[in-house]
Amino acid sequence: MGGARRGSQRTPLRPGGGVTFGPKPRDWSIDMNKKERRLALATAIQSAAPDMIVVEDFASNWEEIKTASLVSKLSALGSNPMEQKTLLVLNNISEKVLLSGRNVEKLAINEANALQVYDILNASKIVVEKSALAYIQEFYGPRSDDEE
Repeated sequence: MGGARRGSQRTPLRPGGGVTFGPKPRDWSIDMNKKERRLALATAIQSAAPDMIVVEDFASNWEEIKTASLVSKLSALGSNPMEQKTLLVLNNISEKVLLSGRNVEKLAINEANALQVYDILNASKIVVEKSALAYIQEFYGPRSDDEE
């Protein structure tokens, strides 16, 4: 009498059992064409142009590893990395500049050939070396169809 089978111990209907519609691992990444990625970055750079500050050879003549001197130099240029998010774009990252700026929370240091759309859109001010700007204009500037 009443001999129905109870099934698995891990059924969601029992205490200590499984989750009915539990999480499943998924890959949410999106594939994107190179031309689309380049266009998105070029558009982000163009929209951030009013917030850009172009400087002459920022990293090449950096002598000391001091966070305070880096912050004061950026503040003198019109971008205070202690108060607003700042992106420093260099042609070649100097070890001294990288060590000086790694402790500043709102400062991101990046090379011109490794720019990301998120970094550009996330920054309130962008400080760009003149040589890095030349590279950006050459790489992300207008192209003719026969160059691609």
